[in-house]
Amino acid sequence: MVFEFIISLFIKFGLIGLLFSSFVSSLVVFPAYASFLIPLYVKLHFNPYLIFIVITVGAVAGEAVNYYLGFFGSKYIYHKEIKKAEKWLNKWGEMSIFIVNLIPIFPADFVNVLVGFLRMDFKMFVIGMAAGKALQYALIIFGVEIFLRYASLF
Repeated sequence: MVFEFIISLFIKFGLIGLLFSSFVSSLVVFPAYASFLIPLYVKLHFNPYLIFIVITVGAVAGEAVNYYLGFFGSKYIYHKEIKKAEKWLNKWGEMSIFIVNLIPIFPADFVNVLVGFLRMDFKMFVIGMAAGKALQYALIIFGVEIFLRYASLF
């Protein structure tokens, strides 16, 4: 009964619900994983390309908010406490942003706030973060599609 109610909500709100879920779950203040919704949307026969676009746009928008939370919040935090993180970012650079946003269950939201705090170039941040999120979601959608096709053979 509860499961049927949840499914009806996903069907009712469709991709707008996925966009909202993706945006909100990307915010550091509401940590969650919108990628867990992908199998459900695929199973409900939503267009995989639209799922990809919508979830990526929501996540990129949410992570941009996280960046600016760090950027503007940096005035209120003692800078000596962040030296270790700054060394890590200087060592790995933009590639680190790509990698942490590529890993599905990694808490990238916190890293993206930290990157804003360290005032990384916003364009480089968005490129690395968006590429990581997009590849993560593409792999999940592709994997779910393959699994569902394979599972339907039996």
